[in-house]
Amino acid sequence: MYKTLIFLMIFAFNFVLLPQDAPAEGAETETPAEKSEAAAAEEPETVTPAAEEKAQEEPAAAEAEKAEETSSEEPAKAEPEAAETAETPAENGETSEKEEENQDGQEFVAEEEPADAPLVKIQQGKPVKFFELYGYFNVANTFSYNMKLSDNNPYMKSRNVVNNVITDETTGERKTDRTNEHVLNWAWLKLHLEPVINIAETMEIHTKLSIFGNTAMGADNYEIDRKENGLMRDAQLATSANIVFEGLWGVFDTPIGQLKVGRMPFHWGLGILYSDGNQFNTLSSGNYLDRLQLTIPIMGFKIIPAFDLASTGLLDKYHDYFIDASQKDDGFNVSLMFTMQEDDPAVLENKILNEKTVVEVGAMVMFSWKNDSTGEWFKSEEDSYVVPTDDKFVDPDTVYAYTGQSAKLWKLDAWLNLHYKFFSFKTELAFLTGSIGKVRLEDGNDSSVKAQMVGWAADMGFRVIPKKFHIGFLTGIASPDDASYVQGDSWNTPGNSINNSSTNSDHTVENFRFNKNYNFNSALWNQFLGRFTAGYYASLTATYFFLDDLKAYVGTTYSMALKENNSLGGKGLPDALEPFIGIDYANKSGMRTGLRYQIGVPFSGLDTDEHDTSLFHYLNVYLGVVF
Repeated sequence: MYKTLIFLMIFAFNFVLLPQDAPAEGAETETPAEKSEAAAAEEPETVTPAAEEKAQEEPAAAEAEKAEETSSEEPAKAEPEAAETAETPAENGETSEKEEENQDGQEFVAEEEPADAPLVKIQQGKPVKFFELYGYFNVANTFSYNMKLSDNNPYMKSRNVVNNVITDETTGERKTDRTNEHVLNWAWLKLHLEPVINIAETMEIHTKLSIFGNTAMGADNYEIDRKENGLMRDAQLATSANIVFEGLWGVFDTPIGQLKVGRMPFHWGLGILYSDGNQFNTLSSGNYLDRLQLTIPIMGFKIIPAFDLASTGLLDKYHDYFIDASQKDDGFNVSLMFTMQEDDPAVLENKILNEKTVVEVGAMVMFSWKNDSTGEWFKSEEDSYVVPTDDKFVDPDTVYAYTGQSAKLWKLDAWLNLHYKFFSFKTELAFLTGSIGKVRLEDGNDSSVKAQMVGWAADMGFRVIPKKFHIGFLTGIASPDDASYVQGDSWNTPGNSINNSSTNSDHTVENFRFNKNYNFNSALWNQFLGRFTAGYYASLTATYFFLDDLKAYVGTTYSMALKENNSLGGKGLPDALEPFIGIDYANKSGMRTGLRYQIGVPFSGLDTDEHDTSLFHYLNVYLGVVF
């Protein structure tokens, strides 16, 4: 039902709101014959000697005719100079456009230039810039030492670890033993493209794709480097699936605002809740939403309603394509946003350099709901249960069933950007409340899983000497949870935040999870653990510009848990202190290169009962170009 309403809205915008190029009332429609005559008139003509002699005689007659018109009609003097030039005969024996048309027996009509040129200039029904291409190319090498955090990294304990094979000298039995490999080093390259097709002055098609965006150099489509395909192969596998299409959406200008429809990137505020991941020297693709969005500008502000197809649930293969197998397991988002900000980054940068005060604000209310989910049905003698399928395709040999979710979640988010002289302050506050589904308890009953969490981040900058010496400070808080070890389970929701105990139950998720693409200068969280949660962080950076294109920076980042039991091992509050240093070069041609080194000094928050975490290191070297 919801999908039907959405597509009806799209058709309404296409046929009602979009401007139509219809002929004016009373205007004659040009026939194909007249079109061919007009086209022939525009083609260059071969000038014969007779025509040249005739052309030399015509200027005098034309000047006399012009003199008569000037003396008899005074208003003609007020015509633009361009129009007088058009009526003046051509010099050097060439006939004017008016005379050429008169020779063909057609009436001359002067073309008038519009007062305001359109954003996309149209020539012969097509925009001048039909195709635009943006993006970047990036190649980088990453070196890490003790990324396993002395075997305390929860994401590297049971997978992605290569073991040694040991033979017992007494029994001859062969068994595996964990390695003590500290150094992990890998290289990668990526070409990120953002093509834009300008169909007309009011219509555009956007897409985003990455080539080799998920491939490590030397890898063969994630195949293990065995003996038979190791050093003997002469090239990488040419058929690897290394082109990833991330987004595709259309943009239509309507009389009331800009309409967007499709799978599009979404970035809000600083990016602690939603981030498009549009960053150089990163492998992340960001957040994309299957969305219908209308942006309505009103007196410098923008009101943005949007509707998202968040989840389709189970899919079924119908003929040679897939369809939605059920409407009951679909999830949706509906949101209303309000913003006041400078759309052009170049204009904003110019205002900041000229020390003008700039204030930008945004507020969003989003409501998400999903009534049921689908899963594989299993039945045993003791009990029957359903295992969620996570948007998988229908297997004809498997029975599927609904499970009630009654998930209803509110997301409230507001951000503020302030630029005043040499100082800048950016902040974002996000609050989530509601329910995200149900959990099966030990006694067989179902209980609703609640969510109530808050996250806050701030980004401050001070240009001590503009374009020479700058200081930056990042800080943020993610709400804690009553459960233990939640900092080591930030990728899963709800993860360790709840349990299924019938007696000592915990069914509320309270620890806020920062977006995986939000970077606050921490190798521990941005590279090793992935998402910051249930804690506090602060990062101080000093940057010195040797040239406009060359800068060096140094700083340090501190992070901690807000509750002792929330840390990786539940043994302390402070997590780590991470000093870092780096250098970046970026010229006007788009070239980018640099390196960054960071060392982590672990504290009790990273220790467990089995191991104490030792020093860890991170080094990144990159080279690329932005276009």
